[in-house]
Amino acid sequence: MTKENRMNIIKEYIITTIGVIIVAFGIQYFYAPNEIAGGGLSGMALVISNYIPQLSVGTIIFIGNLILFLISFLLVGGDFGLKTIYASIMLSVVMDVMEKVFHSYALTNNMVLAVIVGTLICGTGLSIAFAINASTGGTDILAKILNKYSTFNIGISLLLVDLFVVVCGGLTFGLDKGIYSLICVILNGILIDKLMAIIEKKIEKKREEKRKSIKDYELKKAQ
Repeated sequence: MTKENRMNIIKEYIITTIGVIIVAFGIQYFYAPNEIAGGGLSGMALVISNYIPQLSVGTIIFIGNLILFLISFLLVGGDFGLKTIYASIMLSVVMDVMEKVFHSYALTNNMVLAVIVGTLICGTGLSIAFAINASTGGTDILAKILNKYSTFNIGISLLLVDLFVVVCGGLTFGLDKGIYSLICVILNGILIDKLMAIIEKKIEKKREEKRKSIKDYELKKAQ
C-alpha cells in the first residue's frame, strides 16, 4: 500500500467520523427528545427503547447493526462493510456519550422546527457517509442494497425501507408524532438525493481535473 493510498483511507475515515457526529447530534438533540422516529435503525431503536428503557438508543443501534453487517458484506462488498462497521460503532458510541456524558436534551420543543432542523442535520451527515461509500448502518444498509440491485435511487430506497419504522413510531408515540416522523423520512430522502447530486458532481469534477493534470504531465514528458 502506497503512502497516497494510506492517506486516502485515513481521509475517508475522518470524513466518515464527521458524518457520524453530525447524524448523532441530529438524533440526540432533535429527534429522540421529541420522540420523532425519523426512520432508520435509530428510529426503531427509539421505539424499542420506549418499551425497554434499560437499553439506551445507542446500545440498541449497536445490537441491531450486528445482525445487518453480514448482509452488508455478502451483498454490497467488503469496503462498504468495513466502513459501515466503523461508522455504526462510532454512532453508538457518540450517541451514548451525548446522552450519558453531555445529557443531551431537546434544543427545541417546537415539533416543526425539530423536524426541519433535525432532518437537515441528519440528512447532511448521511450524505457525507454515502458519498464515500459508507453508511451509519441499520436500514441504511438495506437502502444501499436496494439501490444497488434495483433502479431506485438512494433517496427513494431510504424512503421505502423507512416506512415500516414510521408506522411503528406512530403506533408507539401517537398519530401526530407518526405524521411528523413520516415528514422527516420524506424530507430526508429528498435532501439526500439533492446533496448526493451536488457531492457527486464535485467529485467527478475533481476526477476530471486529475485526469487532465496527468494527461498534461504525460504530454510534457513525451516532449
